[in-house]
Amino acid sequence: MNTSSARSGRRGSRRIALLLAALVVSPFLLTLGSAPATAVDNGSLGIRPKFEADFVHMNLASGAVAETIAIVSNHSAEAVTLLTYAVDGETTPQGAFALAGQSDARIGVGAWATLNVDSITVPAESEIELPFRLSVPATATPGDYAGGIIIQEAPVQGQTTNSSGDAAVRIDVVQRQGLRIYLTVDGTAAPTLSTGNLSWYRSGDNIAFTLPITNTGNMILHPSATLDVHSWIGATKKLDFTTPESILPGATLTLQATLTPAPFLQIGRADAVLTSEAGTDQVSMNFIDIPWWILIIALLLLTALVWAVARWWVLARRSRHAAAEADADADADATVDELKIFS
Repeated sequence: MNTSSARSGRRGSRRIALLLAALVVSPFLLTLGSAPATAVDNGSLGIRPKFEADFVHMNLASGAVAETIAIVSNHSAEAVTLLTYAVDGETTPQGAFALAGQSDARIGVGAWATLNVDSITVPAESEIELPFRLSVPATATPGDYAGGIIIQEAPVQGQTTNSSGDAAVRIDVVQRQGLRIYLTVDGTAAPTLSTGNLSWYRSGDNIAFTLPITNTGNMILHPSATLDVHSWIGATKKLDFTTPESILPGATLTLQATLTPAPFLQIGRADAVLTSEAGTDQVSMNFIDIPWWILIIALLLLTALVWAVARWWVLARRSRHAAAEADADADADATVDELKIFS
């Protein structure tokens, strides 16, 4: 391989490695959201608030400043150095709470929370305090905000493996943990939740119903929803949509309910009832789920029926035409006989 080709292959390898490393980091972001509402600790490292049991909760006015402390624990037998930074919170499309990535834009808690240091070193089998400040801008609008303080370990370099061609792939793992911060800026609460169109699709032996919802207010909401399936042909059943942990202001997620096992033929109506701090809303739709082979059979039967009706109509028309010709011939013969009599 010449020098330019080798350099190109190395550049391609580095790009692939960085891409895969980013993909590996992403599940850790979601893990932060799917964990139970307790202090975060993976058995090796942990972070928790000093003055609360689970997360940091604050109620502040616009322009206010508050300080608090996080406790970072190192349960391992070696000292560890960790990056520290603040990020915004977000709602995943599945309804889990997540903390945004280090490079993501920060417009809320992630921008308002500041730490005195960018990294800390925690001695073996010990814990240290990590103070931080939350400064709410004077222009901040009332409502709920969420974010967190992240502790991030140094990347763990993975093994390099060869893939197709001359490109090599290396997967580096980045592990993070985060302390959630829930902030309420004083003012008028406006809980509102909008719904999209209720829809459905068949997946194997199941029918999945989906309902997109958007938090259009300024409060964190905790929605739940049920679905009544009323069928003229098929199953009639009451289902529960997946219940999200929460939905942050401005976020959109999709609720899902599954009819399982679903009859092969389903014709009816579905009524979804959504309940949250914003009140109760209802969305309905009619739906028809007919297998392709039934449609083909129905089409063949319809075609046969149309052909039979058309054939009957042609034969009936011919019969009427023949009867009319016979009547005309009979009338002509009668007229000839009458003429002979008078002559």
